[in-house]
Amino acid sequence: MHLLDMAHWSMVAALKDQGTLSAAASSLGVTQSAATQRLREAERRLGVSLARKHGRTLVLTEAGQTIASAAGSALPALRQAESDAIWQGKRNTRQLTLALSHFDAPELSSRLIDVCQTALPDHSIQIMRITSEGVGSAISEGIADIALVPGDPGQSVLASLAVAKDRLVAIFPPGDGSTAHDLAQPFNFSSLPFLTYDLRPEPGWEYDRFFNRGKSFPGKAVKIESTELICRMVSDGRGASILPSLCVAMSAHAQNLAVLELAAEPILFNWHLVHRQETSPQVLDRLSEAIESWPLGAA
Repeated sequence: MHLLDMAHWSMVAALKDQGTLSAAASSLGVTQSAATQRLREAERRLGVSLARKHGRTLVLTEAGQTIASAAGSALPALRQAESDAIWQGKRNTRQLTLALSHFDAPELSSRLIDVCQTALPDHSIQIMRITSEGVGSAISEGIADIALVPGDPGQSVLASLAVAKDRLVAIFPPGDGSTAHDLAQPFNFSSLPFLTYDLRPEPGWEYDRFFNRGKSFPGKAVKIESTELICRMVSDGRGASILPSLCVAMSAHAQNLAVLELAAEPILFNWHLVHRQETSPQVLDRLSEAIESWPLGAA
């Protein structure tokens, strides 16, 4: 059981900050008489002196300094917690947390939010940013409810639903010499930095089925954990990339990109809606139907 109330902690902290009892009382919005009473009551409860007179002012004792220092650290956090609790209690308590990872084209993010709000009109939609590697733990631990990722998540602890077909496409700066051809060859990436959201050469993706088969690899690969930033940098002539066509089609820079098909067997995959096990099948059906109608560039 705590000996002091919040009013006592605030009083001692205010006395340290303001220097005088009258100024401390004013900062707390109480009379000087009430402030004096709070200070004396705190001393009575603790059984020690917290302040002593020094001329016309009060100076905190060593014990008073200890209380004031602790109050200075704790009170802001407590006040913020109170404010947060009030806000959380008054707003809509039904929420869905949507996790966004590297695949962050503005139109893609906006449509995901719209789909969730349409499917769950009585929920507040929260957005959190995570890495692709963190999707599994965020959802399995209940930190997030749903995420859209390309390819099979491949994690037995996760539930997922295939919602849209897509393919990988190559993107180059407008006017780049590589765009004079209809198809992108592996050697086209030798002269520009290869911008990618994941440097791991995973089976079934571009390193395995495009570069490795062509026996030609980018001279320089740069990891950028944002497909939208990759599109921006490519449009500015600062590199080339291979991305899901959905991210390219929905990028704010789509009009400034030269998009080519890969000179290889098409690398096809499904986007998956990764979700918590308890997510309603009806909600998943509504989300799936909406996502299936999205345009996939030249698919």
